[in-house]
Amino acid sequence: MFNVKNNAIQLGQESVKVVTRSGTQFVPDNIVRFEIPKGLGFLDMKNSYLEAEVEIGVPNQASNVTQPCLSFDPVAGANNLIERMTIRSSSGRVIEELAGYDVYANLHHNATKAEGNENKRTIMEGCAKSLLIQDNPWATQNSAIVPTAVPVSGDGTGLDAASKCWKPIRRKVCLPLLGGVFGVKEQFPVFELGLEVEIILNKALKVLRVASFDDGNTLDQVDCDDITMPAGTPGNFVILSQRAKFNSMGGATAAGLQDPSAVGANEGEYNINSACNLPLRVGQVVRVEGTNAANPGDFTAGNYTISQICQFDNTAGANANKLQIFFTTNIIAANAAPTLNNAITIHQLSATGAPLAEHGVIGYSVNEPRLVLQKVIPPASVAQAVANGVRRGQYSINLNSWVMVNNSIPSSQTTSTNIIAVDLSRVKSILSVPTSQNNTDNLLYANGLQGLYLDANRYIYQIDNKFRPDRHCDLAREQFPAALRAPTADEVPRPYKLGQHPSGFHLFENEKALLAAGLDLKNLNFITPNSGTDNQYNAVMPGSWIVGRSLAGQANASMNIMGKSVILYLDYRAASNMVKLIHNFVIHNRSIVFEGMNGISISY
Repeated sequence: MFNVKNNAIQLGQESVKVVTRSGTQFVPDNIVRFEIPKGLGFLDMKNSYLEAEVEIGVPNQASNVTQPCLSFDPVAGANNLIERMTIRSSSGRVIEELAGYDVYANLHHNATKAEGNENKRTIMEGCAKSLLIQDNPWATQNSAIVPTAVPVSGDGTGLDAASKCWKPIRRKVCLPLLGGVFGVKEQFPVFELGLEVEIILNKALKVLRVASFDDGNTLDQVDCDDITMPAGTPGNFVILSQRAKFNSMGGATAAGLQDPSAVGANEGEYNINSACNLPLRVGQVVRVEGTNAANPGDFTAGNYTISQICQFDNTAGANANKLQIFFTTNIIAANAAPTLNNAITIHQLSATGAPLAEHGVIGYSVNEPRLVLQKVIPPASVAQAVANGVRRGQYSINLNSWVMVNNSIPSSQTTSTNIIAVDLSRVKSILSVPTSQNNTDNLLYANGLQGLYLDANRYIYQIDNKFRPDRHCDLAREQFPAALRAPTADEVPRPYKLGQHPSGFHLFENEKALLAAGLDLKNLNFITPNSGTDNQYNAVMPGSWIVGRSLAGQANASMNIMGKSVILYLDYRAASNMVKLIHNFVIHNRSIVFEGMNGISISY
């Protein structure tokens, strides 16, 4: 987050907005480039940020109205837009090349997560506390529904038009940029340097998530009631009884919305919006399935368009207070001898987690991006001293940056030797983030963004032919007794619901590595919420998983690994049979040295 302004020296300050020269609207895989001119003098880069208006949906695509409710992965929000950021001098010299920016941003946000930071990031960066639509900062909410005794399709009640339902909104975000140049606390002189900031935008399917139905660990599915139609009558609807999931509490109150001052109104049921947490809307195309293959009844599975969303009132007998969703066409055929239609489910996506054919292309747009720079106007004597030092080649700026090295582990390999090929003189920490390569571009999973446990067994680093630490770090999880009752779907997930906890030795090593990396560590719980048996990381459980090693014995210390071998030995159990990709973030100090007429040099 941003730093509080330092008042030790009286400085003039003003904001300068730098716009791009290559357009005003950008979509996934585009390049956004900013040029910071030399004439800006001194900048407070720590408090500078990227400002843009972001909207989910492909610009001018008609099929946007058929798509499900989406949001950016909630941990880092709009920071996931950035796949790679490169910072160059105006002469073309690369100062920083921050690959894997999205993975590092998720690690950074998990490690620094606190209630205050999370609330700020929800407002400024589009992060969210959950994938429920009520927490979704990228969409409005459904209007309230007035219940009726017998909902009828096309009768004008309930949510019968898209204008009454949720819709994507264009949201302004302010993203504090990570990395070295944008982490410098002192004044950054650009009068002799000039900068170019290049951002490559991420793939939409990698960073977007479908809104949750709050049905256990399943984002995409909600179960419907069993239906038996009268003889010779088709059906174009399903009924949802899980009203508590959608913030519809029900009860024995009178029909209609309740006035808070009404006599007899039950506490907590005043002006209830019966579908504010239902991630469905009129015009959306959903996949309706029947899981009972032995007795499908008169139901026909397929993709259907929602035409109306209604609710029964409390006088509807067995259907009291339930939600009813109508479709534009019949899903249950007329039958002279009707049969039971059971095990019907609604899905927002295909069986593989891909968008339905009717959804078109999933995307987003970044509109009017601006780099907001805080220009600092120091006293004339300070500015002159810095200028003289720059011209004489006696001025330098230290950065805390990272280099990413990837290692791939085949699915059949359980004992891996990962060579981290870097030649850096001042390394502070190594953060290794293993990810599964299954379904990396999927609206249901966060495999491409979050580290995964994946049944890891043990690890150890070998640096300059010495083991660090001096023994293997055991990654085996502590198991609770099987006799413990499993929580039900509506309960708050307890740690033992996932069944496993990381060892204390592993957490201690990660704590040292994260602190040495310069992170304002506030949270280690993010290392826990990863199931050890899931090949695919379900996005409903936010979190990450890393192994790390600190190379700094104390504050402001580092290690020279120039010409030295750095190897990570990471072992997995035989059950871990999926391809893995390890993102090794090597956190180090580098310096920009101003050499007068000879330009600049970068010291690693």
